[in-house]
Order: sequence, then C-alpha cells, then structure tokens
Amino acid sequence: MSCGCSRPDNDFVEPPPPTVTTAKPVQQDMTLFYENNGETEATNSAEVRARVRGFIEELVFEPGQVVSEGDPLYRIEPEQYAAAKMQAEAQVESATASISAAKAAKEANAAEVERSENELRRFKKLLESNAGSQSEYDQALAARDAAVAQSRGSDAAIELSQAELSVAKAALAQADLDLNYTTVRAPISGRISRTLIDRGNLADNGSSLASIVDRERIYVYFTIDERTLLELMKQRPEDRRSGPVDWSKVPVYLQRDEADSQWRRGKLEYVDQTGINQQTGTLSLRAVFDNPNDDLLPGMFVTVRLPVNQVKDGVLVPQRAIMGSQQGQFLMVVGSDNRVEQRPVRLGQKLDGWVLVTDGLDKDEQFVVDGIQRARPGAAVDPKLTELSTDDSPILKAAIELKAGSESRPSDSKPESETAPDQSSGNGDAEKNNGGQADSPQEVESAS
Repeated sequence: MSCGCSRPDNDFVEPPPPTVTTAKPVQQDMTLFYENNGETEATNSAEVRARVRGFIEELVFEPGQVVSEGDPLYRIEPEQYAAAKMQAEAQVESATASISAAKAAKEANAAEVERSENELRRFKKLLESNAGSQSEYDQALAARDAAVAQSRGSDAAIELSQAELSVAKAALAQADLDLNYTTVRAPISGRISRTLIDRGNLADNGSSLASIVDRERIYVYFTIDERTLLELMKQRPEDRRSGPVDWSKVPVYLQRDEADSQWRRGKLEYVDQTGINQQTGTLSLRAVFDNPNDDLLPGMFVTVRLPVNQVKDGVLVPQRAIMGSQQGQFLMVVGSDNRVEQRPVRLGQKLDGWVLVTDGLDKDEQFVVDGIQRARPGAAVDPKLTELSTDDSPILKAAIELKAGSESRPSDSKPESETAPDQSSGNGDAEKNNGGQADSPQEVESAS
C-alpha cells in the first residue's frame, strides 16, 4: 500500500560546460619597428628685417597669412630715399658732363701741341741757317712744352672725371637700392607672424619686423640607440657592399598623438655625421615629412616609428585575450578535448589592440577570446570558433596595402592615411626607450 506522498529523487545533474568564444591566431608577415619620441622643426624660416631706417607707412599683410617669396609686406616712407636717388642721378649727370668737357679740352690741347711742334721746327731751321735768334727758338720750345703739359693735364682731368662718374654711379646704385628697400618683401614663402613694429613707428636699419615659417614640409628630430642602428644596418647589406648606406631609402612614420589614427610617411633626411653620442649612446637622426594640411607645427612632440627588422609568419592575437599573473602572461588555450589550458606565452610588439606572440602558441591552436572569466584551467568549455581578421585595424590594414605597393610607392609620398606605417618600435631596447611599453607589430615594407 503506497503512501499518500513520496519524496522525489534528488539526483545531481552536472551543468553544461560554459560557452566561450575561441579563435585561432592571425598569421602574417610583419615588419618590426623602433619607436621613439621626436620633435618637429620647420624646414625653413626667416626673419623679416628692415634694411633702411624710416617710419613704417603701411602694412600689407595679415598675421598668419601665407605669403610668397618677394611679396611686399611693409612700406617705409620713401621720400628721403627718393630725394637721395635724384641727387645721385644729378651727380652722375655732372660727372658725365665733366668727362665731355675734359675730352673737348684734350682735343684743343692736342691741336695746340701740334701747332707748337710746327713752330718749334720752323724756328730750329731758322736758327740753323742763322736767320733766327736763339731767344726765338727758346720761346718756341717753351711754348711746345707748355702745350704738351696741358695735354697731359687734360688726360688726368678725364681720368678724374671718370672716377667721379664711377663714384656717382655707385652712389646712384645704393640710392636705388635704399629706395627699393623702402618696400620690405618676403625673403621666403610661408606663413608670416604678427608684426613686431606697427604702422607709424620708426624702424631702424636691421630691425626685426616679423618672422616667416615655411611649413609645407616639416623636419622631425629623433634618436636611435646603438643596438637598433646595428640592426638597421644589418638589414641593408646590399647598400654596405656598394658603399655607405643610403639612409634616404629608409621610410619613417609619424603619429601626431594617440588620438590621431593616421600615420604619415616620410623619409630619413640626415644622419648625425659626428656619430654616436658617447654620453647617451644614441645617434641623432632627422626625417622630413610633407605637411599639406599644415597640422604639424614646429616644436610639437610626436611619435616616430622606424622599420628595423622583418618577421616571417608572425602570430598575432587580440590584446584582450592576454591574461597576466605573478608568473607572467598567458593565454587560455582550448585543446582538442575542449578542456582549458593556462598556456604561458612570450610576447613581442603590441599595436592597435594586437600582440605578437613570439613563443608558446601554435598557429592552429584555439584560445579563448571572449568569456575568459568562465574558462578555468582543466575545466571543459563549449567553444564557439570565430575567425579573426586584422582588417578592423586601420594601421595593420594600411600596412598590408603599403606592403603590397611598396616597390612602386616613393619614400617621400604624401603623408596620408594610405601611407600609414604598420607597426610600433621593435625590440627589447626599444621598449626601454619607450618607458617599458612594448612595441607594436605591423605589415609594412621593411627598411630594405
């Protein structure tokens, strides 16, 4: 006989394994980069200075305006310099007239010399034939000598007048220059600063009036350590066989700030010829970048990346999949039995949310991307495989495009987004130079 109530069975039912999202690493060739800070400087700048003294009559520019070489900028009162030019012109005319008068006098003196020579010959014949006196001959000789002296004096007068003409012409040229200098013109093309001397004020000869900065291209100064330099030279053996390394073939990439997703491409322009600085152990370099949008200003601090080395079939994983503990960094790897293994890994460069795994992960292994908090070492999981792609990374995507077209793209092409670099700085020494931050891998063309 059964009881009215029976106790249900309390059998334990094991819960299903937690669901996690897994993926295989992305494998692709990459270029390792050295990263450091750099400082920008204008490729060309000049001060606008007054070259004559006077009151400023007019300003014909606005602060910040783009001016071209030779454009008028200031007008200094010209009246005194116009008067000085007229005076110099008069002196030239006077000296020219003096030369004409001296030449006319020379012609008259030449005729007098000829007449006195004839008279001297006639009195000499009379004296020899006892038909003339010695005194008459002496008088004719003295007249001839006086005529010759006057002729020589006219030659000296011509030379003096010609010298005066040269001085007058030089004074006229200077007066003409001074008058032209009353219009102060731009010495170079670029953007002009505010004026330092306003209209109506006196400017002395040599006074600084404004500055012009050419920002169409920008220099960036930065340094690399000795070890990176040797690594960079090692990647260009073909240059060292034929002569010194042609540094202008090495591309350089610039990022204005972390919020700027664009990497601009430039080229090395100068390497410090004094060599390694013994105090810092670094070599100073200078790169040049186009600045068509005028958004790079002199004196800015920027991030510079220099391609150093290549990695074949690099293994990339999302940075969010990396875990850390006191023992080091690791991934949650899911094996063929769907059980989780805490796998220690060695990491290389980091870039745009991706990390290069240099040791500890095979290209065909799956690791947990999402749901890491539900994945416990040794426990089973329900893996949902997803496919990763670096297409969502603007830098890595640009790197792939750049590498594909690297042979045809000039090293000084315009610094637009399609010329973005591909990776961050490149080795352990580079990390030290960057405050302990690992560098980032990408797929751009190598230094070679």
